Amino acid sequence: MSASQRKTLSISEQLELIDDVKVKKLKLAAAAKKYGIGYSTAAKILKKEDLRSCMQMNGNTNRKRKRQSVHKDVNEALTQWFTQACAHGATVTDHVIRQKASQLAVNLEVDFEPSNGWLMRWKQANSVSFKKFHGESTSADQGPANEWVTIVLPQLFRGYDPKDVWNCDETGIFYKAMPSGSLRFAVKWDKSSQRQTHDASVHKHGRQ
Repeated sequence: MSASQRKTLSISEQLELIDDVKVKKLKLAAAAKKYGIGYSTAAKILKKEDLRSCMQMNGNTNRKRKRQSVHKDVNEALTQWFTQACAHGATVTDHVIRQKASQLAVNLEVDFEPSNGWLMRWKQANSVSFKKFHGESTSADQGPANEWVTIVLPQLFRGYDPKDVWNCDETGIFYKAMPSGSLRFAVKWDKSSQRQTHDASVHKHGRQ
């Protein structure tokens, strides 16, 4: 048989060849001819004792190898995009990841559906987890604040005209408070010191 006529067998086909020879007692030369490979190649396959355990652990290896090669292209492209998104401080959720993976699959012209199982495996492989944002929008203790407003503050206002009583305070702008976190690589990130604040002043009559 010429080298151009020979083919490379998948693991499942190699297992079938081993069964034909060891279980069905087919001659090695006949098995080589049946699968379109050389005699020496068939002899080498027959010595691969680890193929059986490999098949039992991974199922249909022929199908799985093809699926992994397709996923690999999408996974690598997605990881590159995710790295850039994190570097720019973008908020990335599971929904965003699935959408981007679908878009990349279309660009790569592969048939791919970002399932929950795939998303979990991708996050585990890249050490990606949900990180909660930390900021100043935490709830304050309302009890002492209400007591100060209703009891202490009125006493401080005595002797002052309402138009002369002003309050000025600086508050953070929480227009990006939702969602409460984002997917990030599982590494330590320094908290950002970048904030936007607004200075508000109002007197007792309500004019700003």
